[in-house]
Amino acid sequence: MDSAPGTRPGTPPRILELRIHGIANTLPYGALGLPRDEVTQSDGDGLGSFWVPTPDAEARDRALPPGDVHAIRPDVRREAYSWGAMARLGGLPFGGLLGVVGTVAVRLLWAAMVPFGLVNAAYWARRIPAPAPAAHRPAARDTPTGSLRPDPTAALTRVFSLGLTLLFVSAVATVAMSVIGTRCIGLATPGPDAVVPVCARIPDALYGLARLDVGDRLALLSLAPVLLVAVLVAVAHGGQVRFESKFSVMRAGRTVPPSGPPLHRAGFWSQRSGSGLLWAHLGAALALTGQYLTWTRYADAGLPAPALPLAALVVILGACGFVALRTDDDGVQAVTPRWKGRAGLAVFAAGLLVWLLACAACVAGPQPGRMPALIGLDLVPALLGVGMGGIAATGLAWRTARSTRAVAAWTVVPVVATACVGVVLVTQPGPVLRHLLVAVALVAVLSPVAVVLAAMLLRRRAAEGWNGAGPGVFLLVSVAAATVYSSLLVLGVQWALRSGEHPAPEPLGGGLVGVARTVPDPDLVRVPPVYTEFGTASVVIALVFVVLLVVAAAGPYVIDTLRSRALWIPGAPNTLGPPYGPAVPAWRAVADAPDPDGGANPVLERVLRGRQVAAMSHRVELAVGALAAACYVAALVAHIPLIAQHDGTGAVRVPQWLSSLAVPALGVLAVTLVASALAGASGGVPGRPWGLLWDLLCFLPRSAHPFGPPSYAERVVPEVRSRVDAWLTGADIADDAERARVAPERRVVLSGHSMGGVLAAAVILIRAGNPVTDAASDTPSGRPSDSADGRLGLLTYGVQLRPFFGRFFPDLLGPTTTGLPRSTGPAWSADPWGGQVEAAAHAERAAGSGPGAVPAAPLTPEGPEPGSGEQVTLLSLLTCGAKKPAWVNLWRRTDFLGFPVMGYGENDVDRGAEEMDRSAYLFAVAAHSGYPASWAYHEALGEVIDRLRRLTPAGQSGAQPAVTQRGEPG
Repeated sequence: MDSAPGTRPGTPPRILELRIHGIANTLPYGALGLPRDEVTQSDGDGLGSFWVPTPDAEARDRALPPGDVHAIRPDVRREAYSWGAMARLGGLPFGGLLGVVGTVAVRLLWAAMVPFGLVNAAYWARRIPAPAPAAHRPAARDTPTGSLRPDPTAALTRVFSLGLTLLFVSAVATVAMSVIGTRCIGLATPGPDAVVPVCARIPDALYGLARLDVGDRLALLSLAPVLLVAVLVAVAHGGQVRFESKFSVMRAGRTVPPSGPPLHRAGFWSQRSGSGLLWAHLGAALALTGQYLTWTRYADAGLPAPALPLAALVVILGACGFVALRTDDDGVQAVTPRWKGRAGLAVFAAGLLVWLLACAACVAGPQPGRMPALIGLDLVPALLGVGMGGIAATGLAWRTARSTRAVAAWTVVPVVATACVGVVLVTQPGPVLRHLLVAVALVAVLSPVAVVLAAMLLRRRAAEGWNGAGPGVFLLVSVAAATVYSSLLVLGVQWALRSGEHPAPEPLGGGLVGVARTVPDPDLVRVPPVYTEFGTASVVIALVFVVLLVVAAAGPYVIDTLRSRALWIPGAPNTLGPPYGPAVPAWRAVADAPDPDGGANPVLERVLRGRQVAAMSHRVELAVGALAAACYVAALVAHIPLIAQHDGTGAVRVPQWLSSLAVPALGVLAVTLVASALAGASGGVPGRPWGLLWDLLCFLPRSAHPFGPPSYAERVVPEVRSRVDAWLTGADIADDAERARVAPERRVVLSGHSMGGVLAAAVILIRAGNPVTDAASDTPSGRPSDSADGRLGLLTYGVQLRPFFGRFFPDLLGPTTTGLPRSTGPAWSADPWGGQVEAAAHAERAAGSGPGAVPAAPLTPEGPEPGSGEQVTLLSLLTCGAKKPAWVNLWRRTDFLGFPVMGYGENDVDRGAEEMDRSAYLFAVAAHSGYPASWAYHEALGEVIDRLRRLTPAGQSGAQPAVTQRGEPG
């Protein structure tokens, strides 16, 4: 770090240090460690931009002594890339004209989209099919499509997504068409001075509905669910980001034969328009709305076309079949067959036709003698809840099943459970058959638990999140959130309408309809019982989750507070501290104290407390697992009352005290939801609710649900990759001879914090799978232009690459993709990683010396042939046949979101960063931020640059990145 070998004074920098911020959305001047007025934008727009120090600030910092907080090496060009606006900007068209109310409404809609994002997470947590071998690919004249056969887990996930859309449509339709259309606005009394009873709390703007016939009223109110879907589409696509660049092969309109893991594939970060999927969801929503209009109990409802409910069912089943058969995904570039787009449009057209015919039938029909009962609104949400709960339960076993047929067999679970519940609700059988059907449904939903328990006991999937149950965990939390949102809407409106005043009705005379504002009987403002059961389920979720959370996450911390001595959690090995400066005494107070029993040490006590708090947050996997378990228990508890609440079909009754807690519990959730929505816009910064969760969900491509949050990585990865390609090819140099001389000497160090480190890893992987050809970079040889050649280094800090992303999404960022060692989950102890620390220490003692962790697979110097079954890994791309990879990762035990990438022992990649902020005026324990200001960062940057100089580019010597054999984990 003291010098830059080979750098002459005045020589232009040859190394690009590109800093990529994390989910905290550090602003560019913060990422560069400078005041706001000392940075300037060098490229980009309002969503993605590159920033550099101003010339004066750069000159000043280059003159600083090496190791200073702000020092810039003479051979380095420092840049910062800002992408946070992509995950935070978006909304309704003309949303700025709506003022504060519109802003809150949009943020509530963002929160309502979280279940859709969780479905996309479940999609990428499942097994991802590998591309077809080269021998089985289509001929050269055809488009290389790889493996395009329908996958059962993808089909089930997309059917689940369609169920989510229909559940939200059902909730809005219940409020509009049932609660308001048939319950809170009654039938006109006969006679010339007709009076229509109306709920006292109904908004004045809706009084005009009382003057309409029932059919006209319902047809008009059916616009509410249709408008909801339109608004969700507008919000979901309002944050869409777009990027075009001549340097990225992914944006050049070409198709590349797929090879290697998904993050290698050319189509992975291509934006998925999802038009066919979107049209199918829209068509199913319209058809279901039409079915609700025409599926009535009374013959005098004035319906002239009784076959419409059946036609709507056919459209919905057609939409299910369409989304299940969609296969143009998983990162395989493919030209979608024309019939798929046409089929999606056909589903939409059929759904639109059913809805229009249903509206026409309602308008054309006579005024009924009594209020029609909308049967579909009572039955369909219940069946959707059972079906989605069954699919979520099967997701627990998807990764454990070893064959496609075994996974496909799990489709029996939601089919059987839904069929049993449907028979009970529709036919209302006798007690014996009723109890038998209920038992069969429960056994079907419980069956995947045996597989999960076996996986936990045998520890066959210990290196995967929740022992391989990740897809089911995401789906269970998603369906629980969706049912809570639905019940929150329906029961909240019901509660608001069950009160009012007693003004006398005033007949208007002349045949005009008067409006009588009366207090409705509680039974009058009736809602389908399924929403009460969903509300009851939220109480069960809260109770079970609190108990499990205390046991799984907070229990060890509580036990630690009762200990007679503070729990000792060791710091990160190989931690480097400043050799000079005001932070040295604090650094020595921690580094020189092997154990807190050596005497009073207030600095060490504060650092140790920071380690303990960080350790508690590291149990997030246990906490999410507890939430999923609570959702599973609530689903089982709610589905029994689901059958019991309907008249004459009860098997088990819900305790009254539990039902009475539903509305208060939902009220607390409503306040929390609104508060989080308002907090998203605090400080005048555009934000979205639950920023951490939101940014994690936005990383993944939107492949399962078209209403899910847009993926910022679909722009970030190609945009950063484009900047890397531009630097390495010398695109900023006008003279051809100078470019040919300078470009081969250039290198790039991607410096990623937290999520930025994951994005940087994705950039390296996608470049390896899709190299820029010399034709694209204006060079004549026609060979690959050094995309996986040892010219890229990686410096990460505060990342979750191995214990979170590698475990939750094994086929995306697991060991077979990154080349990192497998990681078991956190333990139920005060130090969740204490077992791994001890194992690493034992391995070092047994070996006598050497690293405490080794690569997951042996490295070899050969390069893989495309489609050969071999694949490069992130680690091998950064090693390129050398002894040590050009990768250093910084972490500290006080970081609540930062982890090592190789292991808790000494190794060639992980380094400890000091646990105090040396840039702060007063002593402060460093946590997840402040890494670039640490002494360890500057040492690590020098180490990565030194390792890059030892690597030989493939374009010069023929050396290739090492490879590992592709295989399934476990």
